[in-house]
Amino acid sequence: MQVGRLIALFTFIDGLAQGIYGTIFNLMLRTSGVSTTTVGQITSLFLWGSAIFGLFFGILADRVDKKQLLIATHILSIFFGTYRVITKSIFQLSLASFFFGGFATATSIVLSTMLILKTSKENRSQMLGLNFGIGMFTSVLGNVFGGILGELFPFKIILVTSSMCRIFGLIVLMKIKAGTLVLNNNRTENALNFFGTFSKIDYQTKRVVWYYFLSTMSVGFGAGLFVTFGNVIFYDLFHMNPSLIGTILAVAQLATSIGAVFSHKFGRRFGEMNVLIFSHVFVPVLIVILSFVREPITFTSVYILRFAVMNMVGPLLTATVFSNISTIYLSSINGMNSFLSNVSRALSAELFALLTRYSNGYTLIFVVSSFFYFLNAYVMIRMYKHLKE
Repeated sequence: MQVGRLIALFTFIDGLAQGIYGTIFNLMLRTSGVSTTTVGQITSLFLWGSAIFGLFFGILADRVDKKQLLIATHILSIFFGTYRVITKSIFQLSLASFFFGGFATATSIVLSTMLILKTSKENRSQMLGLNFGIGMFTSVLGNVFGGILGELFPFKIILVTSSMCRIFGLIVLMKIKAGTLVLNNNRTENALNFFGTFSKIDYQTKRVVWYYFLSTMSVGFGAGLFVTFGNVIFYDLFHMNPSLIGTILAVAQLATSIGAVFSHKFGRRFGEMNVLIFSHVFVPVLIVILSFVREPITFTSVYILRFAVMNMVGPLLTATVFSNISTIYLSSINGMNSFLSNVSRALSAELFALLTRYSNGYTLIFVVSSFFYFLNAYVMIRMYKHLKE
């Protein structure tokens, strides 16, 4: 089986299990008496682990057998994901969250890099959109099943079971031929020597990379304030039950997955950068609306629309950027971009924990988030002008 298909199959299996897990985990913490502030701090540690370990393993991946690395990181992410459910210590929960985020991210970085390397410029946006759509679709199923199961069984049983089901992903990883995961170290650069290699890139490419990083950080700060806490937000604001929260998140991700699969067609018809700019200008306007609307149906509708419009164009941005960059810098730029994304999200999760201490905390969260999204829209417009030149 081709590498791309194996990656898509792994995305489906692991995404479904993690979708159920992600729907329930924060709700388990809140309903067991953990404060929203502490939930934010735990999420921040998860993201710090993603940033630090993602960068480290992105470097290590160029020096060791990638198949063995994938298997090892996946097993460890399953272990820590399970352990943080069963431990009764907040300290151990926080520590396990740090390692869980790190090892899960290490696996995804290697797989995403392989997917980009194994696609041509002509079909890259289509393949990335397809894989992204599969990931979102499994999240849809995960949210639905997670919500339903959350009404029927204790949260901890669901979390442990879904975490252990990720073991089936190992079967897929073992089918990937080791030879397909080996890159020529003489022709590639990694995040370790990023700053040294960055100076070698030509001016036009360097500008594209800078805009890509600025976009990643601005979206990371904006999204980290509330996207990761979607289930907590609906629980705190409207006291919704798990099945309803799961359904809302599922609808948002279903709309995103459909849009992502067909995003390359919108890009071809209207221009990829035109679609990106429309999305990134429209989204912060929707977030401003979320700042002040507290009627459940309107709030939910705007939340779903914002989620879908923003995330469905992610594959277009990735394809646009990497189509303007030589593959010898792929590992370096991809690793650094992942690091910046997780660092910005970790910092914004800390800000989330701080702002939720105030009575109007969620209003402040959405207002601050919209600022970063408006900043991202400006970055996209600048990148569009640069590419036209």
